[in-house]
Amino acid sequence: MLFRSDDVMNKQRESVYTLRREILEGKIRLSDEEVVDTRGYLLALAEDILDDRIDQFLGKDIEPEDWDLEAFKREASRIFGLEPEALDALELEEKTPDQIGDAVWAAAKKTFEEKEQLVGGELLQRVARDIMLQIVDQQWKDHLYSLDHLKEGIGLRGYGQRDPLVEYKKESFSLFQDMKSRIEEDIVRYLFHLRPMIGDEEP
Repeated sequence: MLFRSDDVMNKQRESVYTLRREILEGKIRLSDEEVVDTRGYLLALAEDILDDRIDQFLGKDIEPEDWDLEAFKREASRIFGLEPEALDALELEEKTPDQIGDAVWAAAKKTFEEKEQLVGGELLQRVARDIMLQIVDQQWKDHLYSLDHLKEGIGLRGYGQRDPLVEYKKESFSLFQDMKSRIEEDIVRYLFHLRPMIGDEEP
């Protein structure tokens, strides 16, 4: 390779390892002012993802007649594990986007809190930590694999009068942002779908 990508890789590695350490310690920094535990991190991610899906399907920039409530409900079911019947019972068709977000969040949070009561908050936090670490590790491995492919092909861009290093930084940043989004969505999806086994219940 004709250009140095070490700085890019080191910054990304530092970001991932920092998140990993914070998850292990149970003190995750959401901002300079806000540090939360594993539960707080999960719920913050879940709220952000819900807001994102509201914007995507029912956003302020979309005309009401173009809202896609059915697609939003499918996403709510896929990510938060809410049954279609439970979503139908919320009568979302009669609500504004803000009210829809509030109703779906209340239902999703209620199902999560029921799991906490069933197995105990401390045990669920330990399970959540382990699942979060597995997701971070797997996504980081996949990201490194993607960067290897990017390095192999990026040198050819030089022949198109484009600076390979500039192209690499731009595309690796985009890949890194995609990885972070996958980590956050996978964490929420796995933990909201998690179904505790009680006694001799079959999986």
